[in-house]
Amino acid sequence: MCHNKKYKSINRDRILWWLFGAYCIALFLILFVRRRFDTGEPYWEQVRMSINLVPFRTIYGSLYSIIHRTIPYLIPNDIINLLGNFALFMPFGYFIPRLFEKYRVFIKFILFAFVILLSIEAIQVLTLRGSFDVDDIILNLAGAVIGFFIARIAKSRKERDAAS
Repeated sequence: MCHNKKYKSINRDRILWWLFGAYCIALFLILFVRRRFDTGEPYWEQVRMSINLVPFRTIYGSLYSIIHRTIPYLIPNDIINLLGNFALFMPFGYFIPRLFEKYRVFIKFILFAFVILLSIEAIQVLTLRGSFDVDDIILNLAGAVIGFFIARIAKSRKERDAAS
C-alpha cells in the first residue's frame, strides 16, 4: 500500500514538471516570439517611447476605454490586455511553490516573482518585442499571487486527503 502511494506521488510530480515545461515554452512564445516593434526611430528613442513607469496608467486607460466605449474597436484589445496579463501568470504562481520548496514562503515567492517579471519586462523592451509597463508587472504579480494561493489550497487538500 505504501509503495503505491509513493508511485502515485512520483507520477504526479513528473506530470507537474511536464506541465510546467509546457507552460514555460508557451510563455516564451507569447512574450518573445513576435515581430520587433520598429518605428524607424533610433533604438534608444524607441525604447524610451515603450516605457511606462506610472502605476495604474495603462490599467486606468483600459478600464476607462471599456466602460465609456471611447474607442469601440479597441475594447477587445483592452480586455485581452487586462485579463491576459492577469491570467498569464496564474500558472506561474501555482507551479513555482509546488515544484520549489524554497518558494512556498510567501515573501520569498513574491520577491522571486517580482524579479522574474521585472526581467521579462526589461528583456521585452530592450529587444523591442514589447514594452516595459509597470502595470503589466502589477497585473502579472496579482495573477501569480492568486496562483500561489490556489497551490496552497491544493497542497492543504492533498495533505488532508492523505491523512484520511
